[in-house]
This record gives sequence, C-alpha cells and structure tokens, in this order.
Amino acid sequence: MKKWTTLTLVSMMTLALLTGCGSGNSSNDSNAAASSNKPSASNGNSASPVASESAEPAESEIKGEISFATHRVDQIEHLERYAEAFKKKYPGITDVKIEGIKDYSGVMKVRIAAGELPDVFSLIAMPPAEYPNYYEPLDDLGLNDRIWFKEFTTYDGKLYAISQQAAINGLVYNKEVFKTVGIEGPPKTLAEFYDICEKLKAAGYVPMATGFKDAWTLQYYEKLSEFIYGNANLRNDKLKTETPFTVDGPYGQGLTIFKTMYDKGYLASDILSETYDQNLRDMASGKVVMSYIGNWVIQPIVQAGGKLENYGFAPMPHDNSGKLYGNIMPDWSYAVNKDSKNKAAAKAFIKFMLEESGDNDEHMTVSPLKDAKPNTPYLEEFYSYNPEMMESLPVPDDVDAVEKKMQYKYRVLLQEAVLGDMKAVFDDYNKKWNEARKELGK
Repeated sequence: MKKWTTLTLVSMMTLALLTGCGSGNSSNDSNAAASSNKPSASNGNSASPVASESAEPAESEIKGEISFATHRVDQIEHLERYAEAFKKKYPGITDVKIEGIKDYSGVMKVRIAAGELPDVFSLIAMPPAEYPNYYEPLDDLGLNDRIWFKEFTTYDGKLYAISQQAAINGLVYNKEVFKTVGIEGPPKTLAEFYDICEKLKAAGYVPMATGFKDAWTLQYYEKLSEFIYGNANLRNDKLKTETPFTVDGPYGQGLTIFKTMYDKGYLASDILSETYDQNLRDMASGKVVMSYIGNWVIQPIVQAGGKLENYGFAPMPHDNSGKLYGNIMPDWSYAVNKDSKNKAAAKAFIKFMLEESGDNDEHMTVSPLKDAKPNTPYLEEFYSYNPEMMESLPVPDDVDAVEKKMQYKYRVLLQEAVLGDMKAVFDDYNKKWNEARKELGK
C-alpha cells in the first residue's frame, strides 16, 4: 500500500484541484479514490474481510439537523424532495441542509484540509489509508452483504463509503430502426452482431456510435477484453507476463472487434471528428443505431430528442459462444464525516437514500444494492438475457505504478491499434511495459 502522510495529503489539496466526471464519464473522483484501494497484484482481487455489521442506530437517535454536500448540482430540487420524505419518516429530524457544489472536488479538498466537512457528502479522492482520518465507518448500516463495490471503499476491514448508483455497460440500440430494417432483436453472438451491422449499413444507417474523437467513450471496450479473459482481473494480472498485449490474446481479440467495425465501415465515415455530443443527436434522430456504452446514455439521448420507448439495452457479445456478460461499475459514493455531531442521522439519511428515496428509479440509474429490482424496461430487458455480471475491481498499486510510468491509457491504445498496425502497436506497448517494470523493480 502506498505511504501517504496527512501533511502530504493537505499539501496536495492546496495545490491540485481534481474535477469529477462529466457527460456520464465514469472516471470520476469516486473512482479515483477507489483506484487507490488496491490489493497487491500477487493476491489477485482479494481484500481484507469487511468488519462484522453491528446494530443500526435506534430511531430515537435519529433527530436534529444534518448537512449534505453533493456534486449533483442539477438535481437539487429532487434531493430536497427526498430530504422532506426523510424528515417525514423521522419526525425528530428538524432540517437537512443540502448544498450543491459545481467544482465539487476542488471545493471539498479545501474544506477537508480546513476541517470543515458536512455531515454527509460524496466521497473525496484520497488514499484509503487516510479514510479513518476523515470518514466514519458505515458497517453498522446492515448493507455490507447487499452492496456492489465494497472493495473500492473498504480499508483495514471497514467500509467507509457506499456507491450512490452504478452503471452497466451494454449495447444500446434503436428498436424502431431494427423493425424498419427487419432485424428481430439484439445479437446473441459476434457473428449476429456483424450481420446486424451489415444490414444497417446496407439500409443507409450508421450502425455504431463510438465518440472516437472524445476518446473517453472508448473505455468501455476494454470490458470486451475482460469478457474474453473470463474475469475482471485482466488489467490486474498484467504483471504476470512480459507480453500483456498480443494480437491473439484478450486485448487483441477485444480490439479486433472494434477494428473490424472500422474496417468494414460500420462506424462514422470520419471517426476522427466523431464526438459524444454528436452521437447523442444522431442516435436520437435514428441516423446512428447502436452504441456500446453505459445504460445512463439513454436518458441524454431522450433529452436530445429521442423517444424512451424506442431504445433497447442488451449485453454486447464478445464471441460466438452465446455466453453473455455484463459489467457493472461504481460511481460517486456516500460518506459520513468522522467528526459529525450527528452520525446516527447522517447514516440513516444514506440508508434512506439507497433504500427508500426512489432516487435511482426517478433518474433511471442502477441501484448499488444487489437485491434491487431493475427499475426501467431497458434494464429489465438487459437482465432478461441472463448475462453473467462482472463487478469492476480496483487496480493494484504495482500495476497502477507501471501503467503511469509508461503513460498507459486504454483509449489511446485503442485509437492507435485501430488506426495503425495492431501488432506493431502492441510490440511497442510491451516494450514500454517491460521498461517501466524494470525501472520500478516490479
């Protein structure tokens, strides 16, 4: 585990302002924090056992007022409505003060350095070893066995935060266009996927949107390589080999799917100028028919003019076996201030938001509770195909160090491999990988 001192952390806060995710990009501050909570590569995806859950706070303790700071500045009215419902459930609560902060990461890093945290807030990125200095354990909420992503926010056997929502990667498709072209439904195999793309192309449609220029939308394609690998440890296992990037290996097979779409003309005619925002408009109009991305994208497509009932959501096939996978990823997480004067009410508020507020249902997002039922027709459709769900995992410190040393970014690898000679690109990446390992002694 990396060694960070409190002094180092405070100094970092005053010098660096990190921004959270935008436009659905899941590389947010929550994941930045989570990525530091890493098992060693030699231990795979093992983690310290979570502390046993103790009794929840008694209802008589849930009283007074609490403060809640959030990055969700565009949803304050909704959050205030949930707060009112929380107060009705617990008459002893006098007020829930909600503050939406636009530059959330920057502002909150300053506040944490000054010791001015609210009672409840969205987790701020820091090394997990620092969690006990600022965050209150949440093991007593009775949710440890019900939530996704415990490994991301657990340190020394204690759970310090819970994801506010989750995202599932899948194939978004226009059901009306499928009917027009005579396509019965989403593909179950890779061959079926290519066949659908060919039919759409022949009918004058652009089969797939990728946001190639913006690049952050390309991150989801790494999950296809994980599906081929058979588990979510593909990235974490790279230290086991000197040649993690090979054409016939998981990375090569996964990227070949993208390269095939490019070579066969299933993507935008000029992918170098293709943006996420334009993808939304084109998918809303029906010009572009499919995209492999998170389920959250359906709502902005609707906001761009599409009709909700026109869009389906299904697992993306990675081979011709018929076995389907889905990947579920974390988002920002709820946390409680270690120095809160009203911890019982703060914890009760988090549990209420997750279990009773209706937040995920109203915003058509995926609940972080494993036993929650799908809350939209397209999520019901996704699960109807019985995919095996892969939970995203933190990246070990040693793997992260090597990747940073060689300046590795998957989206850049994808762009270079698709537009150039894949084998030559992989040979270069393997060379950089081994040079970085040698320099770091990994």
